[in-house]
Amino acid sequence: MQYIEVTELAGVRSAVVRFRSRGTALAFELYPMIHLAEPAFYEEVTARLRASCDLVIAEGVRGSTATRALTRSYRSLAGHQRLGLVVQDIDFATLGVPVMCPDMSGAEFDDRWRRLPLRERAALAALVPAYVAGMRLLGTRRFLARHMQLEDLPDDDEETELWTDDLVLHQRDRLLIDALRHLHHARAGRTEPFTAGILYGAAHMRAVTTALMDLGYRPAGSQWLTVFSLDDPGAA
Repeated sequence: MQYIEVTELAGVRSAVVRFRSRGTALAFELYPMIHLAEPAFYEEVTARLRASCDLVIAEGVRGSTATRALTRSYRSLAGHQRLGLVVQDIDFATLGVPVMCPDMSGAEFDDRWRRLPLRERAALAALVPAYVAGMRLLGTRRFLARHMQLEDLPDDDEETELWTDDLVLHQRDRLLIDALRHLHHARAGRTEPFTAGILYGAAHMRAVTTALMDLGYRPAGSQWLTVFSLDDPGAA
């Protein structure tokens, strides 16, 4: 299933997908997030969460030194005049629905980060500043779109995987999936309609889709939202 798409006319798009299962009023809506986008994208996601969700399940490793370093690659590009993009800024406190965050704590993430091979941590420490500098000087939305495609939805036949991939992606996937299974078992037998919105980076949606389908849920509708167009507003 394709959650992120890049086209010449529509730019970068994210698919909001609803999952339903026969015999239960519980539904899940998947919001594959790109963490650097036009403000209108986050405004639309916020409006949809308020209107259609009874619970929001959101990612977020709070207070981690390692995650601040890892996310510098996109945080440093927010507000860049040529790109005209902002960092994800959804205010959960204003949604009017409960928000669950089944993610690692900052201390837990930092502890596991320190256990990773030094060569990988050193490589990332050198790569992120170089990438940020290059993007600020010469980067375009088109280049960013190609990079996001590769980073957010890696190919199934990818032969090599880093230890950092396991920490940043798979270990956190398992925490999220445990929360989804718990919610399913707690609410699947109830008759009142209930929708849980899953607000996670697009890279996590493969594991989410597999888990939901294992529980008997199937896609029941989708809609594309524009993350950003391919035109640089500040290029002129």
